[in-house]
Amino acid sequence: MNSLKILRDECLSCRKCEIGGVMVEGNFVSNVFSNMNPDARIMVVGQNPGSREVEKGEPFVGPSGAFFDRAVNEILGMSRSDFYVSNVVRCYTPNNRPPHLSEKDNCRYFLDREIAILNPKVIVALGAPAFKQLTGLSGIMKHCGEMIFSPRYGVYVMPLLHPSPRNTNDRGRRELFYDGLRRLKKVLDENEVGGSA
Repeated sequence: MNSLKILRDECLSCRKCEIGGVMVEGNFVSNVFSNMNPDARIMVVGQNPGSREVEKGEPFVGPSGAFFDRAVNEILGMSRSDFYVSNVVRCYTPNNRPPHLSEKDNCRYFLDREIAILNPKVIVALGAPAFKQLTGLSGIMKHCGEMIFSPRYGVYVMPLLHPSPRNTNDRGRRELFYDGLRRLKKVLDENEVGGSA
């Protein structure tokens, strides 16, 4: 846990990019690290924090996170406390634009270190940017719900559509997300992988 706390402090003080340490809505610093759950055996990686995440200082707590919480509880019988939740990029981007490649590259250090510290049994990549960063692959629609080995990290990654309002309000995309969770449940059941140790 100590090494994770050191990494968190390093992340929160990072100013490598122009988005690091920027005040969001005049009150909150843009940097967000993780939900600090070192005992979790399943890691969830998204793209980057939104304004709600910056306000709360924790990733994935906005509308997408609320939808994710309900879905994993319903399908997996698990809660947020069973996951380690993080992002590819650790800072809010202006107007919530997609992160630049340089921002992803600068933040890769934190993702690399987290995975080394946590040694997760499986990583759930929420959305194309996380999938690309973890595996080097594109085409999340084609790979959604598959278990793909990441040679860089030595762990299996399962890509799922990001549960954004755009995806969850579309019936077909929502069903694809649910189907991915059902496949994840099967993998977890077969390999007896629980949430926290």
